[in-house]
Order: sequence, then C-alpha cells, then structure tokens
Amino acid sequence: MTMAEPVTRQSQKEVTVDAIDRQILNLLIANARDSTRTIASKLAGMGTKMSERGIGKRIARLEKMGIIYGYTTMVDLNQVNMSILRLITIKFTSSKDFVTRLAEMKDHLANAPYCDFSARTNGNIDWIELKFFNNHEQAKQEEDLYRAWFGDIMEDYRSYDLDIHKMGWQLFDENDFDRFIKSTCKKEGTEICPDIAKKR
Repeated sequence: MTMAEPVTRQSQKEVTVDAIDRQILNLLIANARDSTRTIASKLAGMGTKMSERGIGKRIARLEKMGIIYGYTTMVDLNQVNMSILRLITIKFTSSKDFVTRLAEMKDHLANAPYCDFSARTNGNIDWIELKFFNNHEQAKQEEDLYRAWFGDIMEDYRSYDLDIHKMGWQLFDENDFDRFIKSTCKKEGTEICPDIAKKR
C-alpha cells in the first residue's frame, strides 16, 4: 500500500494527460491486473469507446512518460494480520544536533517495514506518520522504543489508532472536483453552493 509519489514542478509542466488517460489510470489504480480487454469493457460502460490496442498504446505512453512508474498489490489488512493503523503527529524541539538527528530519524523510517508514510508538515505540528502493526502490544512497544531513540528532538508526540472507512484515491481535475461539489450541494439541499469557477 503506497501513496502517490510527488511530482516535481519541472515534470508537472511536461506531463499532459487527458480525460481518457485519467479514466484508464483510475481503473488501473483500482485494479492493476485489469487486461486491456477488461479496461475497454469498463470504459465502454462509462461512455468511452476505445480499442484494446488503443488502450495498450496509451498505457505504454504513460509508462514511458513516467506517469505510471510501477504497479502494486492491495491486500485485506485484516487477513494478513496488519489491522492496527496508527497516525503519529510530532512537534519538534530545537536541538544542537537537530539536522543530523532528523536525518537519522528519516533513515530509520525509510527502513522500518511498518511505516507506510511519513512527511514534514507546517502549522501546529511538524511531522506526521502512518504505521501498521499486527497488534496493540507491538504498536506500544514500537512507540516506546521510537520515543527513546528520537525523543531528544520531540517536543510533543501523539498517536491515534484509526478505524479505516476508506483507503484509496482517484485522479481528478478541476472540472471533476467542481462537478462533485455541485452534485453534493444539490443532493444535500444546500441553498448556497460556492461557485468555484468564478473564484478562479
């Protein structure tokens, strides 16, 4: 289970995907093992008719451009005994060796098999992490050790057990976003729905 890899500003200027590319990518995100025949069938159900060969060419182009940089497998976390998900938030404290110690913490997390995501943030907290464990005892042991190892650069450390209701994402553009917001406003009977297009 991985997060989307960030794109640099330079590559963002070079990358061009259209609505059909996004449809294909979303189908592959949902199931990377879908064949071009299956994708063609699903696209047809979405109102987009395309040959298997055309789909294959688009996928090859997306791979060549580096937009598709790999394929992964989604698993049922409960069935593989990885059902404990923790969100960690950290506020750093000043330390003489802060830069070195932060680099060591990053290296530790990069190699930790239970850490799925870590990132520097701004605002009231400085760092967030997502970690998966087999059980609560294991999570508590890791937390105690982690705070002992890197507590010298932590002013505040907090952990939250998460009850996952959704795990997954899709590609979308500004028009897709606008349509979803407007349809939700209509569904919820919101009298005043922001006209996002006018704000741009």
